Amino acid sequence: MNRRSMILLPLTGLCLSVMAGVWHPHLLFWKKKKTVAKTETVVKKTEYEKLFGKGDKVAKGFITLHQKDGKVYFEMPLSLFGRQMLLGSTITSVSDNGNGIVGSKPASPLLIRFTRNKTNVQLRQVDNSFVTQDDAIDSAFLKSHTDIILANPKIVAWNKDSTNVVFDMTSFFVSDNKKMPVFDNNSAYSSGYSRTTSFRSDCSYLSGIKAFSDNVSVKSVLSYTFSLTKSGNQVVKDRPFTAEVTRSIMLLKDKPYKPRMADYRIGYFFTERQQLNPSPQTSVPVYYTNRWDLQPRDTAAWLRGEVVEVTKPVVFYIDNTFPEKWRPTIKEAVNQWSEVFESECRLKNAVVAKDFPTDDPEFDPDNIKYNCIRYAPISIRNAMGPSWVDPRSGEILMASVYVYHDFIKLIRDWLFVQTAAADPDVRTDEIPDTVMNDAIRYVIGHEVGHCLGLMHNMGASNNVPVDSLRSPAYTQKYGTTPSIMDYARFNYVAQPGDKERGVRLTPPRFGVYDRYAIKWGYTPVFGKTADEEARYMEKWITDSLRKSPLYRYGKQQFAIPFPDPRSMNEDLGDDAVKATKYGIKNLKYIMGHMDAWLDAKDKDMSYRSELLQQIIQQYALYTIHVASNVSGYYLNETKDGDGQTHLRGLDKARQEASLRYLFTMYKDLDWMDNKALLSKMTLSGSPATTMRKYVSRFIISAPLDVSCYNGIDKKSLQPDEALDMVFDFVWEPTVKGRSLTEWERTLQETYVGNLLLNSGFKVPKGFGAAALSGSTDIDRSLLNACSPFSVGGFEQIPRSIFNSPSLTQADMYALLQKARRLILAKRNTGNGDTKAHYTYLLRVIENQTK
Repeated sequence: MNRRSMILLPLTGLCLSVMAGVWHPHLLFWKKKKTVAKTETVVKKTEYEKLFGKGDKVAKGFITLHQKDGKVYFEMPLSLFGRQMLLGSTITSVSDNGNGIVGSKPASPLLIRFTRNKTNVQLRQVDNSFVTQDDAIDSAFLKSHTDIILANPKIVAWNKDSTNVVFDMTSFFVSDNKKMPVFDNNSAYSSGYSRTTSFRSDCSYLSGIKAFSDNVSVKSVLSYTFSLTKSGNQVVKDRPFTAEVTRSIMLLKDKPYKPRMADYRIGYFFTERQQLNPSPQTSVPVYYTNRWDLQPRDTAAWLRGEVVEVTKPVVFYIDNTFPEKWRPTIKEAVNQWSEVFESECRLKNAVVAKDFPTDDPEFDPDNIKYNCIRYAPISIRNAMGPSWVDPRSGEILMASVYVYHDFIKLIRDWLFVQTAAADPDVRTDEIPDTVMNDAIRYVIGHEVGHCLGLMHNMGASNNVPVDSLRSPAYTQKYGTTPSIMDYARFNYVAQPGDKERGVRLTPPRFGVYDRYAIKWGYTPVFGKTADEEARYMEKWITDSLRKSPLYRYGKQQFAIPFPDPRSMNEDLGDDAVKATKYGIKNLKYIMGHMDAWLDAKDKDMSYRSELLQQIIQQYALYTIHVASNVSGYYLNETKDGDGQTHLRGLDKARQEASLRYLFTMYKDLDWMDNKALLSKMTLSGSPATTMRKYVSRFIISAPLDVSCYNGIDKKSLQPDEALDMVFDFVWEPTVKGRSLTEWERTLQETYVGNLLLNSGFKVPKGFGAAALSGSTDIDRSLLNACSPFSVGGFEQIPRSIFNSPSLTQADMYALLQKARRLILAKRNTGNGDTKAHYTYLLRVIENQTK
């Protein structure tokens, strides 16, 4: 080793030692290294991390929801902005179910989408009323039909990789949001009441969140005070009210399913849109059939003619709060529809009933994605079957049936009043389960039909000959009507002894029309364009109508008497007079026997009092049925080539027979005043007198009603003929010179009052009050005699198309003078009451016509 090396080695070791930080005490020049405190790196929290902590509730779905400090935050992926969604509201619990029942949906859902700018997110309601097929039109449309902004919350954070944006939606869900009302317009307090409400923000709060792959829901507890006014009198003032509501947002398909074009000749609910075209026909309405998207799981097998399971059945969940003994029947009412889908469309298990699941954490009956049959413990005699659709295509997305508790009373009363004469089993306040279950099945099955898209077919029962309703063979096979979507009810034509002979008293499981309608609406059509399918489906109806009247659809009518007597509510058979004669014969039988039938159990007479009201209402229905055959017209929903005539005049012989039978109904009412029965009831007045006032309005208004429609067919009953018939009936006892009964005097006074009114003269206060008081919804004068024509097509309520009566004030004045001359000639005939009556009539006529 050379010297240089010897010197360098210790230095090298020193460097290594120093570098290693090792202490060598023999090196005097080494200084201890100063210790420096280690500094930790501080990681700055993002706004997202500051906002949410471990204790917050999180619900992860297609949108992630955060519940923190009484607020709800939406964490939305950027990919969802602009996507269309459905926003709806369901009542979860209420403090007073007169304002809305649990499970009900007080308003139609909103079509919405979310948009954003740099600082805010916008919740927008989408205008979906138009369809555009041209870029230029589309651009102009968007400018003049921009979406409505319902909320504009600030962006409060982004997630770590900036793919999701966070915003506060609390004020939208915990507020008095008019777009998502809590008060249901179909509730008990909506009928006959005027309701005012005031929101209480201090008693309202967020109560829960849920999120799933295709929908999210936010629950809120909302408090109000409300007041009710009825007939000008305040009956409730500032009563507190609290409801928990579930608001659901459902993500819609990127592309709607291909709609089936609707046809007004078959009874389906529909979705209307306006189509804007660049052609000369620039704006035309288009109508989509409301129906579920039911497709075969194996298309190839279905095309080979096999029966195939559906890809996604329509599942109805049965409320677990229903009385246990009703639930099997309710399930049957749902499941029976699968029979029709299988036999007519070759689609298996299309409609399925299930109990509310107890082991599914995702299930929520208030969520928009579940179809439920809900029970409402409230004294409303009704059931409903509404549905929600994709407004872009008419696809039904959700449907519910609401069953109010007292629907069971409604069924019980129907069964008694309509069938007790023929069925000994219902002559009680506790109708046997075998009978009641069949009636429940019919009512729930009818409502499920609505949930499948079917409307009422009020014309179905008119296809049944009245005598067939007394035939065991016919009724066992067909029941009372070709469609359970009719308001046909129970067999009031059947007479005592008919049930023992095998006559069926209830509607069928399904009728010919029901099967035809489901087949048309749900049979898959493959390999056709939208236009080709529309023509194919249209021809299907045309061919069916040319084949049989059983396929005719009778639109529901809202005017009374009904313009088309073939499409009436709660009627049976093809001849109203004949059916009514049977029905009244049964009412007389029931009135004479129900005291003995019910005496043992109905100690306080409450049930018999209720039944008496139902008998009166049933008689009023019969009156409407008969009166509707006096005036009006036959209306067919028709298209070129289907062999039907749109409007046709009524048959004159039937009109005359119906008017004459109204006369008989007016005279033959003494049986309704059953003194032995009425003496036990806390009632005042006379049922017979009440009904005579009701029937008289139809009799006296008959010529005016006839004059509205006589232009349709000159072979029908003409106004002057109807005038003569009514005049002869009203004044028949006067012409014969006999003493008048009280009700004959009342009818003549009413008749004179009507003539004075329609001749342009004033009517003394209290004179002819039975016809002029407006106490019922039948009030005919020259000013309001004619109801609007029922119009063909998709309109449900007629537009402002009115027909003026052909009778004039001069005609009515001439008739008034004819009556005056007759009274003058017969003023001294009859007993003292009759003579005084004539003197009074003459004085009124002379004083008012000076």
